[in-house]
Amino acid sequence: MWYESMTYTTSYCTKMHRHSAWQLTASLSGTFRFRTEEEEILLPPGDWLLLSPELLHDAGSDSSLSRAMQIFFRRFPHDLLPELADRYNLRRGIFRTGHGSPERFQRIAGDFLRKAHDTAPFGKSWRSVLGLEFVLSALCALEKEPGGKREILPGIIRALEFMEEHFAEPLGVAEFAAAAGLSESRFATLFRRETGTTPMSFFNSVRLGHAQCFLLNGASVDEAARQAGFSSSQYFCRYFRKQTGLSPGAFRSNPFSH
Repeated sequence: MWYESMTYTTSYCTKMHRHSAWQLTASLSGTFRFRTEEEEILLPPGDWLLLSPELLHDAGSDSSLSRAMQIFFRRFPHDLLPELADRYNLRRGIFRTGHGSPERFQRIAGDFLRKAHDTAPFGKSWRSVLGLEFVLSALCALEKEPGGKREILPGIIRALEFMEEHFAEPLGVAEFAAAAGLSESRFATLFRRETGTTPMSFFNSVRLGHAQCFLLNGASVDEAARQAGFSSSQYFCRYFRKQTGLSPGAFRSNPFSH
């Protein structure tokens, strides 16, 4: 999970880009503009926006006094946010909005700055607690999805957990299918039905999320590629730019402000 308190100075001052992580943004003061390829939305104070991984978007504000807080996370932890994990973890193309308490969001943002930085006592623990509070404060009022809750097959969930636990290893569909307890062909069919993409494409997006975390923690491009399980730094750089619109070095210098 990453956290930033954002200030934009012009409308749509960022380029169209995408992340390999979920993004939750709430306006603290001023009005923010967000666009995807299909719609535009304004976020006055207290309004929030949830974007799924790989969704192309840009953002900005007309006022230099506008402030927002946002966090990025690879997935909803199933043990801590089971309802949201069941609803969203394997999905893409999500663009959700809602309204919360501006005062509560401002308090959480202040606590992040005071308690959750890396050198603070128990800073990483506070980051986890405050991140969960931010997510729940925003998303607990989400309406049910059309058609009601659709259960994800347990085998697919096991495969997702397996990908997260073994992201740095040279794995393929055979290993994912074995973790799911399914044949390779059956697994590939069910996985595409649940996620809209192939198992290897999804696995590479998991790796990319971990690589971004390594870059934010000071790893070089070569180190991030190796630690995240990419076969070469050259392939990693090409894949990173294709998925995010940025080079790994540019992301590390200014992670989520492009």
